[in-house]
This record gives sequence, C-alpha cells and structure tokens, in this order.
Amino acid sequence: SKPVNGTDMDMFVFAYTYQPEFCYGKNDYYGCENPEEYWGTHFTVHGLWPQYSSGGYPSYCTDEPFDPNVPKEVGWEDMTTYWPDTQYAETDPDYDEFWEHEWTKHGTCSTLSQYDYFSSAIALIKKLGTPTDFTAAVGSSMEAETLRKDFGGDSFASLQCDSSKYVSGVFTCWAQENGVPTTQIQCPSDVQGEDTCSASSVEVASF
Repeated sequence: SKPVNGTDMDMFVFAYTYQPEFCYGKNDYYGCENPEEYWGTHFTVHGLWPQYSSGGYPSYCTDEPFDPNVPKEVGWEDMTTYWPDTQYAETDPDYDEFWEHEWTKHGTCSTLSQYDYFSSAIALIKKLGTPTDFTAAVGSSMEAETLRKDFGGDSFASLQCDSSKYVSGVFTCWAQENGVPTTQIQCPSDVQGEDTCSASSVEVASF
C-alpha cells in the first residue's frame, strides 16, 4: 500500500551525474554537442530521491502535476547549469521533461512543494560541490578510493561507473528534517550495494 504523500520516507539519496560520460555516444543530444563549460569539469544533479534507511524507496506518491513555471521561479540559470537536460536545447518545449520525471517519480514523495523540492536540490549541489581531485583528473584517471574519500568514505558514497571504470555519477545519502536534506549520513546497505565502480583506478571523461 502506498504511503500517504511518502511521509514515511526518512532520508534522501542525492544522485549526481557526470555529463561527459553520460553524453558518450549521444551525438543527437543538443546539450551533449553544445555543453556548458561547467558540465565538463563538475557533477550535475540527476535527482534528489526520498529513501527508506531500512531499504528501498517510495515513488509516485501523489498525482500533483509538474508545474513548468517552478524552474523559472527557482532560477532558470541555476536549474539549467546544475540540473540540465542535455537531450534538448533550452528553447525546446520538451526541455523540462527530465525535471517533470524527477518530480513525478521522486519529488511527490518528498512532502515538499515543487519550489522547495527543486530549490533544496540546487542548494545541496552548491553545498556539496565537486571534489577538486575529480576536476583535476578530467581527461585522465584517479583512484576510486580517493573519490569515495572525497565524498566522506566507502559507506558514504556509492560511485556510479559505466563498464566498471568510467565515472558516470555518485550517490550520497542525507538526513532530512521536514522534507529538507540536512547533513550527509552513511548510506543504507542497499545504496552502498549500488556502487558500480569495481575498478581500482577510474577514468574521468572529458568532452
């Protein structure tokens, strides 16, 4: 049975994506062919996902439709820099499909308004940032262990890789208060188990 409004979620997974790797082979994606400079050296937001510390997560908790005005209210520049949809040009009417998906599947379980949900994710990426080690390794490689330590250590970060060694993102875990992410915490075992960077040395792609 679905919880009412996902109110029993007790933490968040904050999912990063790394666009140069995500864009590999996607020659028909506008943003991949015309990337912002920032994406070439920094992680961007994939999503802010309500989660159960005991394992699993709620999804599609309410029927509240995505409001296309909210990203403009949060700040278009921030949203398109930190949480871009690289499939489309910003002028494309489908540009906000990615945000709509994330709101519908995950945001509806956050107990937050759409403005607060998207604002919380933008505030969190500004706070967490991208490790300088990672930015320095663009176009070469780094130790996976170093990247995990940069995000707090083995139990605090679940690295995401294509083919075990090409960094495509990172999951971190956050305590929450009234639906707002607060401090970084150890990830539940199921999230730790989603680490796909089995190589000891990982490649950091460049555009």
